[in-house]
Amino acid sequence: MVIEHDELDWSSDLIDSLWFHIGSFLTVDDIERLSRTSSRLHNLFINNDFWSYLIRIKFGSAIWRRFIKNSSILHHNNNELLCQSTDKSCRSKLIYKELLKRQCISFGDFDQITLDTNRNYTIIADSSSFNGHVLYIHDSVEFCYALHIETIFKNILPGRYDVICRMKLDLPYMLGETEFVAIAEQTNPGEIAYTQWTQEDFLSMYRCFNCDLTGANLWFYQRIGIVEINGNELCNVYVSITNQDPIHAKHGVYFDYVELKLRSE
Repeated sequence: MVIEHDELDWSSDLIDSLWFHIGSFLTVDDIERLSRTSSRLHNLFINNDFWSYLIRIKFGSAIWRRFIKNSSILHHNNNELLCQSTDKSCRSKLIYKELLKRQCISFGDFDQITLDTNRNYTIIADSSSFNGHVLYIHDSVEFCYALHIETIFKNILPGRYDVICRMKLDLPYMLGETEFVAIAEQTNPGEIAYTQWTQEDFLSMYRCFNCDLTGANLWFYQRIGIVEINGNELCNVYVSITNQDPIHAKHGVYFDYVELKLRSE
């Protein structure tokens, strides 16, 4: 509720453009709290122009043009983004909050990861990981199967995204071809992210990120490629890691998370 005052609104000491600038340094929660201190600020902060300004300042002109100036994503009344929100009055605010979300899925979260049933996957604790647990590939010689891991990012804004996988290696043994794929679930999808690794690729990355002094294996970020969501509708993005070799055991690979990072181009 906005606090009413009989005296002059204190926020009038600053012009709107200065409040816009101040807002660019505040979190969404801070802005909402500040809006409850003044009727003028309340009206200012529920305006689409304010949140449109924040999008342009924080994410760049290209993102602003795509989602605000030239996009119809704000005008679909049945849009999934509107259905998810309790505040439907300021649509550019919904876009801003969605852009702030980190699109990241932990491989240690079995509620979001689907695994093939041929093998036993191991979840181990790791304080340096995204959520405290990682997926560890460590077959015994007796059990040699193909590998398949998949997940889905749901209701992602249109655009082009870098697909990043965080992993760590410990004398990896991954014979055959390991494919990393990310694709938008659309009838006519745009660019597809794809990377293929051989055993030599795994060993090369292991040598790069193994610390000789301490013997520690370091986390690294592998860019799978760019996945593109066309149009003006939210879309799911399917991600998979597959090795179809059924003969050789696979081990020495730790998967932390996969992330989508919106490109500003």
